[in-house]
Amino acid sequence: MPVQTFPDSLETALQMLAAQQWTAQELTNHCLERIHSLNPELNAFLTISDAYAQQRARAVDLLATSFPEALGPLAGAPISIKDLIHTSFAATTYGSQIYRDYRPTLNASVVERLERAHAIIVGKTHLHEFAYGITNENAHYGPARNPVDTKRMTGGSSGGSAASVRASLALASIGTDTGGSIRIPASLTGIVGYKPTHGLVPVDGVLPLASTLDHVGPLTRTVRDAALLTDILALTHGTGASLRSALDEIEEKPLRIGIPGRLIERFATDPVSEHFAKLISFLEERQLVVWKRQLGFDADEIALHQGNIQGAEAFTVHQTRLQEHGDLYGEDVFERLQTSSKISAQDYIRSLAFREAFQREIDSWFADIDIILLPTTPVVAPELGTEFVEVRGEASHIRPLMTRFTNPWNLSGVPAISIPGGLADGLPFGLQLVGQFGQDAGLLRIAAQLEQALAGWNEAANARL
Repeated sequence: MPVQTFPDSLETALQMLAAQQWTAQELTNHCLERIHSLNPELNAFLTISDAYAQQRARAVDLLATSFPEALGPLAGAPISIKDLIHTSFAATTYGSQIYRDYRPTLNASVVERLERAHAIIVGKTHLHEFAYGITNENAHYGPARNPVDTKRMTGGSSGGSAASVRASLALASIGTDTGGSIRIPASLTGIVGYKPTHGLVPVDGVLPLASTLDHVGPLTRTVRDAALLTDILALTHGTGASLRSALDEIEEKPLRIGIPGRLIERFATDPVSEHFAKLISFLEERQLVVWKRQLGFDADEIALHQGNIQGAEAFTVHQTRLQEHGDLYGEDVFERLQTSSKISAQDYIRSLAFREAFQREIDSWFADIDIILLPTTPVVAPELGTEFVEVRGEASHIRPLMTRFTNPWNLSGVPAISIPGGLADGLPFGLQLVGQFGQDAGLLRIAAQLEQALAGWNEAANARL
């Protein structure tokens, strides 16, 4: 085993692999050993692909010695994959009882692209059943546990992916996001979670939750890692549209920001609200924020129309399956799908029209702002089993509350990213940045700029955890 410490990022790992400080086999085996040691407690993986990962790692090492020019941009990097994404080499359960032994015949496009880049896929990560939930407390496989505090939720539905990255079981993970399912667990575990512009990354070979809202994206340690992985997933690596190359020169650019203040005031718990205010003040003191605009929209309207579209599309996906195997669904997901069956065609069409108007409204905001900033989640990681959270003296149900700050950006399809922003009430706080539709490079440049500005906050936070 090498004496080098485990890489602190995907980018660092690739540099160490290129410098032969690690071989692909050594790095892969290190991750697999950690998975077998920690997964019984964390429950981050549903399937561990030991033999397949080791075979792929041996092939990468052979290529590195015989034909290094042919190595892909992720050569030797251990990556985990959410178990909603099809893999022909490992079971794809969707977190369900029905598909416990299902083995697809084809890989999803994103898996094919990772493998062409010579990434090493070490396993399939835990998720809320059929990705239809945000707690990652799964009726069939138990809860994924937060590596920061194993009594607490990872959030979901990509909770296992977030846990695998936070606990250094993999260098990065690929998740899905329909109402916040990448950004929420990234926020609660203190890592980076990126939802690209809708349509930038293909979703074929990924079981739909709601096809017009679904996104595939990375969970990583850094913004640069997120950009690199997205380039691989979107086939922009090495092109003029490369997101990673857009981060080569990061300036401390003064920002004009939009803040949905009424949304935060209404739904954020006191620790989250107070921490966000301190964070904005810090950025103002650094003269990184030079102008603020309050953004107003009806949060209940957003939730209604997001819910109509998501529910109607999810029920369409599951209608036949529910008739044949309804007794095999977890109670929470079954009840949500039954409620979704009552959404009328008229309501669905009305919600689609609302979405178009909301997309135009968001686009107009960017005439005089550079970025939208808000907390990623209204609360820090709740304890497992939490159903209600007190906000402003009232009990709010955890599921709709947790998506209040993320689902507007799924409804509109704009890019959004959660980056670590220190600790609130002693637990990780995620800062969410939202960009203009199709302007992913601009969003990531600002995210990298703020990541750099907040480095001291996050170093102190990691030292305390």
